[in-house]
Formats: sequence, structure tokens, C-alpha cells
Amino acid sequence: MRALRVITSSAVLAAALLAAAFSGAQTGGAPAWPEVSLPPGAASYSMGEQMSVDGMPMRAQGFELDMSPERTAAWFRQHMPRPLMENHIGDKLVLGRASGTYYITVQLTGSGGRTQGLVAVSDVAAGLAQRAASRAANARVAARLPSGTQVVTALNSTDAQRTANFLTLVNSYSEEVNRERLKQMLREDGMELERESRAAEAGAKALAALPAGAASGRALFFKGRGREAIAVISRMPDSRVSIVLNTVTTMETYP
Repeated sequence: MRALRVITSSAVLAAALLAAAFSGAQTGGAPAWPEVSLPPGAASYSMGEQMSVDGMPMRAQGFELDMSPERTAAWFRQHMPRPLMENHIGDKLVLGRASGTYYITVQLTGSGGRTQGLVAVSDVAAGLAQRAASRAANARVAARLPSGTQVVTALNSTDAQRTANFLTLVNSYSEEVNRERLKQMLREDGMELERESRAAEAGAKALAALPAGAASGRALFFKGRGREAIAVISRMPDSRVSIVLNTVTTMETYP
């Protein structure tokens, strides 16, 4: 869930799409995924073998470092090839550059003498090729929910034998209407509602991955053969309702 907080920025994805237009994405044959060096002493952790954010294939790793964000940024500026784009998103600094048909982003945050970072490599050429299919798949999910439901964020990841799909959707219907439609949709997909609780009871780590305001919503837990899902339904400040749906499939159950 830690990955969900840091890689859904539309600004980063927009930069990647711009890079595709100007970095020779039309060349044949996909090159190897580029690798990004980390500063000495950085402790890295995996975020899954591969994921997709709004249809963009991506590989990512997080890291933590006993060095100030300013010094960490200076290290990357020195060691990453030019040209290097920089963008501030809230309290985060995002460094980015094109590498052939890929786009590399380094996101840094923290305070004092410690930095938390994320390195993400996006396959822009593949993302452009798969864009229509990804949007169509998301639209099919939205069409199964109340009329007018819109997809805000779509992310999926593959790690070992598990595939996780994360969707954030919004509409103008009540929490109860969305609850009943979700139950129906997931029942059709082979999952039944096991329990329901307030989102605030899900724990600090789970709450940190949710959009602002979702902590006051309700959490629904579903389970089926080889599949499970968690849905959080909450009222947003603009009176719309958001549905955060995370579905996990264990691939070893495939026939």
C-alpha cells in the first residue's frame, strides 16, 4: 500500500507522456529497462515486480536514506544524465528525464537529516500503445456502478503470484446506493461480502494509502476463490462520493 501514496501523481504521468513525444518513442524494438543508481547508504525496498498506473507500465523501488532531502537531490542532479526536469508537487521534489522510450522519475520527500524516496521507470511507448485498452477496461468497471461514475485513478501491480488492481472512482450517488451496487458487481465476479467496518478501523498503514477524507468512510471486505477485495466508500468535501476499490487475485488458482 505504501506505493499507492507516491506514484499516482498526474503531473508525473503527464511528464512521461510529453517525453514520449520528444524522445524517439517511434523507434523499433523495445530497449532494456534502464536502471537508476541510488546514493551510497540508501536502503531500498521492492514495490512489486511490475505495475501499471493509468495504463502506463512501470517499475518502481522505494528507498530511505540518512541524508537531508537537499543533499539527496544534489546527489541525483550530479549523477543523473542531462537534461533533467524538476517539479515540486506539494512537499515532494520530482526529478525526471527521458531515457530512450522510457521515462525516469525520482521523487524525494522528508525532513531534517532523513529522506524517503521513490524511483520509477515508465515504459512510455508501451503505455501509449495500451492506453485505449486500459481506458476501455476501466470504463467497463465504471459502467457497472451507478450512472455517471468516473475513474479518477487506476493502478495495477504484479508481484510473484498475485495481481492487485486499485481503482478510485467518484459519482454523485449516496453511500448506500454505491454499497449495494458494489455488492452486486463483486458477487457477479465471485466474491461475497464478509464484513463491514468504519475505514478508521483499518489501521494506520491502510489509512495512509487512502485519499483525503476516506478515513471517515466505510470499509467493505469481500472474498472469493482466489480473489479478495476491499472497498472504501466515503463522502468527499464537494458532496460527491468516492469508491476506492482494491482487488487482489492469486494467479496460482488459474486453471
